[in-house]
Amino acid sequence: MNELALSDDLTVIETEIKSYQNIAGQSIFEIGRRLKHVKENDLAHGEWSHWLRSVNLNRTQATKFIKVSEEFSDDSTWNQLGLSAMYMIATLPEEERNVEHRTSKGEIKKPIDMTNRELEQLKRQLKQRDEQNAQLQSKVEQAQRSEEIALKQLEDEQNKEPEIIEKYMEPDDYQSIKNMNEYLVSEREYYKKLADDFRNEVKDIMNQSNHEVPLTKEGDYEDYTPILLKILEPTEVFIQNYKHHLNEQKVLNRLEKIINELKER
Repeated sequence: MNELALSDDLTVIETEIKSYQNIAGQSIFEIGRRLKHVKENDLAHGEWSHWLRSVNLNRTQATKFIKVSEEFSDDSTWNQLGLSAMYMIATLPEEERNVEHRTSKGEIKKPIDMTNRELEQLKRQLKQRDEQNAQLQSKVEQAQRSEEIALKQLEDEQNKEPEIIEKYMEPDDYQSIKNMNEYLVSEREYYKKLADDFRNEVKDIMNQSNHEVPLTKEGDYEDYTPILLKILEPTEVFIQNYKHHLNEQKVLNRLEKIINELKER
Protein backbone atom coordinates (compact mmCIF):
# COMPACT_ATOMS: atom_id res chain seq x y z
CA MET A 1 0.00 0.00 0.00
CA ASN A 2 1.43 3.33 -0.99
CA GLU A 3 1.35 5.92 1.83
CA LEU A 4 0.58 9.53 1.01
CA ALA A 5 3.76 11.57 1.14
CA LEU A 6 3.81 14.14 3.93
CA SER A 7 4.87 17.73 3.42
CA ASP A 8 8.02 19.02 4.97
CA ASP A 9 6.42 22.46 5.35
CA LEU A 10 5.59 22.91 9.03
CA THR A 11 2.81 25.38 8.28
CA VAL A 12 1.14 22.85 5.97
CA ILE A 13 1.45 20.13 8.60
CA GLU A 14 -0.12 22.40 11.28
CA THR A 15 -3.01 23.19 8.95
CA GLU A 16 -3.54 19.51 8.21
CA ILE A 17 -3.51 18.61 11.92
CA LYS A 18 -6.07 21.29 12.74
CA SER A 19 -8.23 20.12 9.87
CA TYR A 20 -8.27 16.55 11.17
CA GLN A 21 -8.88 17.85 14.68
CA ASN A 22 -11.91 19.73 13.46
CA ILE A 23 -13.14 16.63 11.68
CA ALA A 24 -12.73 14.62 14.92
CA GLY A 25 -14.47 17.28 16.97
CA GLN A 26 -17.29 17.63 14.48
CA SER A 27 -17.72 13.87 14.46
CA ILE A 28 -18.32 14.00 18.23
CA PHE A 29 -21.16 16.51 17.73
CA GLU A 30 -22.69 14.45 14.91
CA ILE A 31 -22.50 11.23 16.90
CA GLY A 32 -24.12 12.99 19.86
CA ARG A 33 -26.92 14.37 17.69
CA ARG A 34 -27.75 10.93 16.36
CA LEU A 35 -27.64 9.27 19.76
CA LYS A 36 -30.01 11.90 21.12
CA HIS A 37 -32.36 11.39 18.18
CA VAL A 38 -32.51 7.61 18.76
CA LYS A 39 -33.07 8.01 22.51
CA GLU A 40 -35.71 10.75 22.37
CA ASN A 41 -37.73 8.97 19.69
CA ASP A 42 -37.25 5.50 21.20
CA LEU A 43 -36.04 4.13 17.90
CA ALA A 44 -34.45 1.23 19.76
CA HIS A 45 -37.89 0.28 21.14
CA GLY A 46 -36.83 0.20 24.77
CA GLU A 47 -33.56 -1.56 24.01
CA TRP A 48 -31.36 1.53 24.39
CA SER A 49 -28.49 -0.18 26.23
CA HIS A 50 -28.59 -3.20 23.94
CA TRP A 51 -28.58 -1.02 20.85
CA LEU A 52 -25.58 1.02 22.14
CA ARG A 53 -23.49 -2.14 22.20
CA SER A 54 -24.17 -2.52 18.49
CA VAL A 55 -22.28 0.75 17.89
CA ASN A 56 -19.55 -0.11 20.43
CA LEU A 57 -20.74 2.39 23.06
CA ASN A 58 -22.01 2.18 26.63
CA ARG A 59 -24.49 4.40 28.50
CA THR A 60 -21.76 6.59 30.06
CA GLN A 61 -20.13 7.31 26.71
CA ALA A 62 -23.50 7.98 25.08
CA THR A 63 -24.36 10.46 27.84
CA LYS A 64 -21.13 12.36 27.17
CA PHE A 65 -21.72 12.50 23.40
CA ILE A 66 -25.27 13.79 23.88
CA LYS A 67 -24.24 16.42 26.46
CA VAL A 68 -21.46 17.76 24.21
CA SER A 69 -23.78 17.93 21.18
CA GLU A 70 -26.36 19.86 23.21
CA GLU A 71 -23.85 22.40 24.49
CA PHE A 72 -21.43 22.90 21.56
CA SER A 73 -23.08 21.70 18.32
CA ASP A 74 -23.12 25.19 16.81
CA ASP A 75 -19.69 26.26 18.07
CA SER A 76 -16.52 25.08 16.27
CA THR A 77 -14.32 26.57 19.00
CA TRP A 78 -14.17 23.24 20.80
CA ASN A 79 -13.63 20.97 17.80
CA GLN A 80 -9.96 20.31 18.54
CA LEU A 81 -10.74 18.81 21.96
CA GLY A 82 -11.37 15.17 22.75
CA LEU A 83 -14.62 13.80 24.12
CA SER A 84 -13.53 13.76 27.79
CA ALA A 85 -12.32 17.37 27.73
CA MET A 86 -15.41 18.51 25.84
CA TYR A 87 -17.69 16.77 28.32
CA MET A 88 -15.95 18.28 31.37
CA ILE A 89 -16.20 21.76 29.85
CA ALA A 90 -19.82 21.12 28.85
CA THR A 91 -20.64 20.31 32.48
CA LEU A 92 -19.03 23.53 33.75
CA PRO A 93 -21.32 26.48 34.50
CA GLU A 94 -21.67 28.39 31.23
CA GLU A 95 -20.25 31.58 32.75
CA GLU A 96 -17.04 29.72 33.71
CA ARG A 97 -16.23 28.21 30.29
CA ASN A 98 -14.54 31.23 28.73
CA VAL A 99 -12.92 32.90 31.74
CA GLU A 100 -9.41 32.40 33.05
CA HIS A 101 -8.73 30.28 36.11
CA ARG A 102 -5.61 29.60 38.15
CA THR A 103 -4.38 26.01 37.99
CA SER A 104 -2.76 24.11 40.86
CA LYS A 105 0.62 25.06 39.36
CA GLY A 106 -0.26 28.74 39.50
CA GLU A 107 -0.78 29.08 35.74
CA ILE A 108 -3.64 31.19 34.40
CA LYS A 109 -5.63 29.33 31.75
CA LYS A 110 -9.03 29.14 30.16
CA PRO A 111 -10.74 25.73 30.27
CA ILE A 112 -10.17 25.18 26.54
CA ASP A 113 -6.40 25.35 27.15
CA MET A 114 -6.35 23.03 30.17
CA THR A 115 -5.40 19.39 30.34
CA ASN A 116 -7.95 16.83 31.47
CA ARG A 117 -6.37 16.75 34.93
CA GLU A 118 -6.52 20.53 35.23
CA LEU A 119 -10.18 20.45 34.16
CA GLU A 120 -10.92 17.87 36.86
CA GLN A 121 -9.22 20.07 39.46
CA LEU A 122 -11.18 23.09 38.22
CA LYS A 123 -14.47 21.20 38.56
CA ARG A 124 -13.57 20.25 42.16
CA GLN A 125 -12.66 23.86 42.97
CA LEU A 126 -15.90 25.18 41.51
CA LYS A 127 -17.92 22.53 43.34
CA GLN A 128 -16.25 23.45 46.64
CA ARG A 129 -16.85 27.13 45.95
CA ASP A 130 -20.52 26.49 45.19
CA GLU A 131 -20.93 24.51 48.40
CA GLN A 132 -19.33 27.31 50.42
CA ASN A 133 -21.52 29.88 48.68
CA ALA A 134 -24.60 27.76 49.38
CA GLN A 135 -23.68 27.57 53.07
CA LEU A 136 -23.03 31.30 53.16
CA GLN A 137 -26.32 32.00 51.39
CA SER A 138 -28.11 29.77 53.89
CA LYS A 139 -26.58 31.73 56.78
CA VAL A 140 -27.51 35.03 55.13
CA GLU A 141 -31.10 33.87 54.64
CA GLN A 142 -31.24 32.66 58.23
CA ALA A 143 -29.91 36.02 59.44
CA GLN A 144 -32.49 37.82 57.30
CA ARG A 145 -35.28 35.69 58.75
CA SER A 146 -34.02 36.40 62.27
CA GLU A 147 -33.90 40.10 61.45
CA GLU A 148 -37.44 40.01 60.07
CA ILE A 149 -38.67 38.24 63.20
CA ALA A 150 -36.90 40.78 65.42
CA LEU A 151 -38.33 43.70 63.44
CA LYS A 152 -41.81 42.17 63.64
CA GLN A 153 -41.50 41.75 67.39
CA LEU A 154 -40.26 45.33 67.70
CA GLU A 155 -43.15 46.60 65.57
CA ASP A 156 -45.66 44.62 67.63
CA GLU A 157 -44.13 45.99 70.81
CA GLN A 158 -44.32 49.56 69.51
CA ASN A 159 -47.94 49.11 68.42
CA LYS A 160 -48.96 47.55 71.71
CA GLU A 161 -51.24 49.61 73.91
CA PRO A 162 -49.16 51.15 76.69
CA GLU A 163 -49.53 49.30 79.95
CA ILE A 164 -51.23 51.45 82.57
CA ILE A 165 -49.54 51.12 85.92
CA GLU A 166 -51.77 52.36 88.68
CA LYS A 167 -49.91 54.24 91.34
CA TYR A 168 -51.48 54.76 94.72
CA MET A 169 -51.76 58.44 95.60
CA GLU A 170 -52.67 59.51 99.09
CA PRO A 171 -55.61 61.94 99.26
CA ASP A 172 -54.68 65.45 100.28
CA ASP A 173 -56.49 65.05 103.60
CA TYR A 174 -55.21 61.52 104.23
CA GLN A 175 -52.80 62.48 107.00
CA SER A 176 -55.30 64.68 108.81
CA ILE A 177 -57.96 61.96 108.61
CA LYS A 178 -55.44 59.42 109.85
CA ASN A 179 -54.54 61.65 112.77
CA MET A 180 -58.22 62.24 113.59
CA ASN A 181 -58.90 58.50 113.47
CA GLU A 182 -56.00 57.82 115.82
CA TYR A 183 -57.32 60.53 118.12
CA LEU A 184 -60.84 59.08 118.09
CA VAL A 185 -59.50 55.61 118.82
CA SER A 186 -57.57 57.06 121.72
CA GLU A 187 -60.67 58.91 122.94
CA ARG A 188 -62.78 55.78 122.65
CA GLU A 189 -60.28 53.86 124.73
CA TYR A 190 -60.22 56.70 127.23
CA TYR A 191 -63.99 56.81 127.65
CA LYS A 192 -64.22 53.05 127.67
CA LYS A 193 -61.82 53.06 130.57
CA LEU A 194 -63.74 55.94 132.13
CA ALA A 195 -67.00 54.02 131.78
CA ASP A 196 -65.42 50.90 133.26
CA ASP A 197 -64.05 52.90 136.15
CA PHE A 198 -67.41 54.60 136.63
CA ARG A 199 -69.24 51.27 136.56
CA ASN A 200 -66.87 49.83 139.14
CA GLU A 201 -67.16 52.95 141.25
CA VAL A 202 -70.97 52.81 141.23
CA LYS A 203 -70.78 49.14 142.11
CA ASP A 204 -68.49 49.98 145.02
CA ILE A 205 -70.82 52.76 146.16
CA MET A 206 -73.80 50.46 146.06
CA ASN A 207 -71.88 47.92 148.13
CA GLN A 208 -70.65 50.41 150.70
CA SER A 209 -72.28 50.63 154.14
CA ASN A 210 -74.38 53.59 155.23
CA HIS A 211 -71.61 55.19 157.26
CA GLU A 212 -69.28 55.21 154.23
CA VAL A 213 -71.81 56.92 151.95
CA PRO A 214 -73.97 59.42 153.81
CA LEU A 215 -77.60 58.75 153.00
CA THR A 216 -80.54 60.87 154.23
CA LYS A 217 -83.77 59.40 155.36
CA GLU A 218 -87.09 60.57 154.05
CA GLY A 219 -89.88 58.41 155.27
CA ASP A 220 -88.98 54.81 154.70
CA TYR A 221 -87.00 55.47 151.49
CA GLU A 222 -83.26 55.75 151.12
CA ASP A 223 -81.80 58.84 149.48
CA TYR A 224 -79.53 58.00 146.49
CA THR A 225 -78.89 61.62 145.59
CA PRO A 226 -75.17 61.37 146.34
CA ILE A 227 -74.93 58.38 144.03
CA LEU A 228 -76.70 60.21 141.24
CA LEU A 229 -74.46 63.22 141.66
CA LYS A 230 -71.43 60.97 141.52
CA ILE A 231 -72.76 59.43 138.34
CA LEU A 232 -73.21 62.85 136.77
CA GLU A 233 -69.60 63.91 137.32
CA PRO A 234 -68.14 62.18 134.20
CA THR A 235 -71.15 63.40 132.24
CA GLU A 236 -70.21 66.97 133.06
CA VAL A 237 -66.63 66.31 131.93
CA PHE A 238 -67.86 64.78 128.66
CA ILE A 239 -70.11 67.79 127.97
CA GLN A 240 -67.28 70.22 128.61
CA ASN A 241 -64.95 68.43 126.18
CA TYR A 242 -67.44 67.68 123.40
CA LYS A 243 -70.09 70.34 123.66
CA HIS A 244 -69.33 71.46 120.08
CA HIS A 245 -70.07 67.94 118.84
CA LEU A 246 -73.39 67.51 120.64
CA ASN A 247 -76.93 68.16 119.46
CA GLU A 248 -77.81 70.73 122.04
CA GLN A 249 -81.57 70.47 121.59
CA LYS A 250 -81.61 66.69 121.96
CA VAL A 251 -79.54 66.94 125.14
CA LEU A 252 -81.79 69.64 126.58
CA ASN A 253 -84.90 67.64 125.74
CA ARG A 254 -83.46 64.61 127.48
CA LEU A 255 -82.46 66.63 130.55
CA GLU A 256 -85.87 68.30 130.66
CA LYS A 257 -87.51 64.88 130.64
CA ILE A 258 -85.31 63.77 133.55
CA ILE A 259 -86.13 66.95 135.48
CA ASN A 260 -89.85 66.45 134.92
CA GLU A 261 -89.58 62.89 136.18
CA LEU A 262 -87.88 64.19 139.34
CA LYS A 263 -90.58 66.80 139.81
CA GLU A 264 -93.31 64.23 139.47
CA ARG A 265 -91.82 62.29 142.33
